Amino acid sequence: MRACVLLDADGRLVAVDDAHEPDGDALAGLTRELLERAGTSQAEVSTGAGIVYAVREGEWTLSVVAGRFALSSLVVFDMRRVLEELAR
Repeated sequence: MRACVLLDADGRLVAVDDAHEPDGDALAGLTRELLERAGTSQAEVSTGAGIVYAVREGEWTLSVVAGRFALSSLVVFDMRRVLEELAR
């Protein structure tokens, strides 16, 4: 994982990884925009340098930037487990 952000039900930034704390609000905005443009609760965008995953489930949204060789099914599975734990 290269970066990650967690948003609440209103799309506000709740947490960001330490390395990207100064960019947290910008990353939160990009996450909101990605899911709005996708029109779904899950999106995946691949670039030459990496992959961005965003998952909205219940009251939470989690977005992760991973290396380009990350296994999508495992990343999304793990993200959903995290969101399920937060919901408890």
